Amino acid sequence: MCGIFGILSPCLPQNRVIRKGLDAIRHRGPDDEGYLFLNTMGDNFLHASGHDTCRDLRELQKDVSEVDVSEFDLVLGHRRLSILDLSSRGHQPMSYADGDLCITYNGEIFNYRELRSELRTAGYHFNSDTDTEVILAAYQEWGQQCVRRFNGQWALCIYDGRDKILFCSRDRFGVKPFYYWFDSNCFVFASEIKSIMAMPFINTQLNMPLVSEFVIFCELDTSDETLYKEIYQLPPSHNLVVNLKETRTRTEKYYELAYLDRIGDYDHKQALRYADDIRDLLIDSVRIRLISDVPVGSCLSGGLDSSSIVFIINKLLNESGDTVPHMGDRQKTFTAAYDDPLVDERLHADEVIRNTRVDAYYSYPNAETFWNDLESFLYHQDSLCFSTNAYPEWDLMRLASRHIKVVLNGQGGDELFGGYPRYEILYLADMIRGRLTKDLFAALSGLINRKGFSQTALYASIGGFLALTPEGLKPFVFRKWFGEQHRATERLLNKRFSIDEHLAKLIDWMKSLNHFLITDTTKTYLPQLLHYDDRNAAAFSIENRVPFTDHRLTGYVNAIPSVYKVHKGWSKWLLRLAMRDLLPDRILWRKDKLGFPTPMRQWMTHDLSPVPQLMKKYGIRKYDHFLWRFFLADRLIGNQY
Repeated sequence: MCGIFGILSPCLPQNRVIRKGLDAIRHRGPDDEGYLFLNTMGDNFLHASGHDTCRDLRELQKDVSEVDVSEFDLVLGHRRLSILDLSSRGHQPMSYADGDLCITYNGEIFNYRELRSELRTAGYHFNSDTDTEVILAAYQEWGQQCVRRFNGQWALCIYDGRDKILFCSRDRFGVKPFYYWFDSNCFVFASEIKSIMAMPFINTQLNMPLVSEFVIFCELDTSDETLYKEIYQLPPSHNLVVNLKETRTRTEKYYELAYLDRIGDYDHKQALRYADDIRDLLIDSVRIRLISDVPVGSCLSGGLDSSSIVFIINKLLNESGDTVPHMGDRQKTFTAAYDDPLVDERLHADEVIRNTRVDAYYSYPNAETFWNDLESFLYHQDSLCFSTNAYPEWDLMRLASRHIKVVLNGQGGDELFGGYPRYEILYLADMIRGRLTKDLFAALSGLINRKGFSQTALYASIGGFLALTPEGLKPFVFRKWFGEQHRATERLLNKRFSIDEHLAKLIDWMKSLNHFLITDTTKTYLPQLLHYDDRNAAAFSIENRVPFTDHRLTGYVNAIPSVYKVHKGWSKWLLRLAMRDLLPDRILWRKDKLGFPTPMRQWMTHDLSPVPQLMKKYGIRKYDHFLWRFFLADRLIGNQY
């Protein structure tokens, strides 16, 4: 976790403005601070320091406040969270190849040691044990195609003095953020929007169509647009090239997550072969994400995904004590707990803890801490949250920051393996489309046994499926999601808008289970969750790592027919099979799924809450997730209660 920032302009802003832009993301990297000023026409450059620059470099470099910015047209800034090679050799921005290449970079390349070995064979030499230097050598050797070789999470900008370009890139799933603003003369980029908005020459307004999509459809981070006009994000799996000679930009997609849009026929022996491969891939994904020179821990909810990671780490520790030297003899886990038994998952988390003997830590978010933290929480998000569920992780990261500097979590497992209830309905749809009567009745029977469905509830599930057909989806979605929400949002925005275009997208996304899984992974749900993960961790100077987004694993699972994703009423069937020899049965065959719940109604009716006044103002009747989104939009637009 680091913070990157840069400005390309014929006339750079004043030193204090540049420093202000980088200081806005100090929380992302409080360990070190660096500036690199370049004249892209004359090829001269100057490294400068700030208040947090490591001591041995600060004594050698000019302070940023003393730099004559009129001599330069490009500045790269960096805030470092030291994870690998904690010495000053990891200082950024980093220069390479006699200054022809310079980088400011946020993230980790988990296969950097393998790449470094390959590059050494090709004649390259390295002065540090950082992945940053490996990225620069890889770029010199393979050019812009180098990112295809990376296994990791990254947002970076490389100045290529030979070709006179800025090469920017974001990892395959958008674990790390990259925002930018561009006009015909100036290009500004940063890890967070707040750095860009600190520039006095950038005046932007709210992107009201996106606000309305957030309120009604829960959607953000689904495109390159942000909540602010003219500020964009580089989409996941994309590179952006700024041509300095012609002052123009070009984006290209370097990675496409392929999927098999086929139902298939279930074979249990084949399912076990798939599961064994998945187990090996997941173990290796966790293993390489434990590489660190600082303490590492894990988030633990008690669900299948986070529990799998904790048990895999425990397995690695037991097999080889030096595999994860910065975890100690016992890994540390962090769990959010509540007094409300309907949302508290300690029963399952404690089962994991008993079986792994981890050092367990608990946070206790509640209504009072939530409302007291709200302003700071939203400031760090740089966006809006579709649920209060993002807050417990914020509180958890605050606790974790007292003990560790790197954390692994289970985000992405549900979208990859089919963990949400909506996927079960689409699985039934696949069975009907494929005329797989035997599998359909087995799935329905399994749902009854697993969830304790009554006959009435079973008919409701079937009715839900029928509503998901192209003929039934439009009226169903309107009844379920849009009625009151649509009217209240129009009152809030004082503007009418159509929902037909979005409904057409929903129909396309839901045409099959595998198609919907990959849509949630790459376009809709997971990108938003990764956004919250990044900001929550960054707020407390923690690096967040996500094993389920390893492209080797995601590529393998998405090439498997959908008949293996849900089986006999059990979601995440392949992951359950993959972990069958590691997890205790209470976790492996857990029937309920809570999904990071919060006692929302209790929080939103708390004495500190302004929500009741909001409901009265707009005539909203129900306490639900829509009301929370509406509340945030109302605050963003600036209405008073």
